[in-house]
Amino acid sequence: MPRLQSPLLISCAVAAAVLAACGGSSATTTPTPTPLSQAQIQARYTSAATAYNTSETQISLTENSSCDAGSPSAALTACQMAFSAQRQATIAYDNALRATPYTGTAATDASHLRSDDAAIEALLEQAATAPSLATIASVQDQIIPLLATAATAAATLRADIGLQPPA
Repeated sequence: MPRLQSPLLISCAVAAAVLAACGGSSATTTPTPTPLSQAQIQARYTSAATAYNTSETQISLTENSSCDAGSPSAALTACQMAFSAQRQATIAYDNALRATPYTGTAATDASHLRSDDAAIEALLEQAATAPSLATIASVQDQIIPLLATAATAAATLRADIGLQPPA
């Protein structure tokens, strides 16, 4: 039969374990991340842009068929889901941009692109929760010029990191 430990001994052991896990030297250092090469930054950006563009192609097809109130295939729920998917794709793209350590002008331009995308994301959320296709059409009118601005910002970032404009 195992021998029972005293509550005080158990409490001391738990406290010691907690202190060991949480405490330690106050002079611990975190390693400085190694800067990425230009090729690595280009690869990360290309991967994020490719994933976004691939999903956007399918989303656009759904938006075109579901969101036009005059279309026989118009459907509020499908339209809302398309805008929700577009928002999620934009968020994933921005998270990939955020996870890449840009420097200099590229860092500034990546920040501008994420800011442009944040405004788009807010409108995409409005469209995804809109009560009618007419409301969605109104929101789309606000999204379209922002998409053009974001595309220009993306082209600028691509140039900053040495990538050619998309074909």
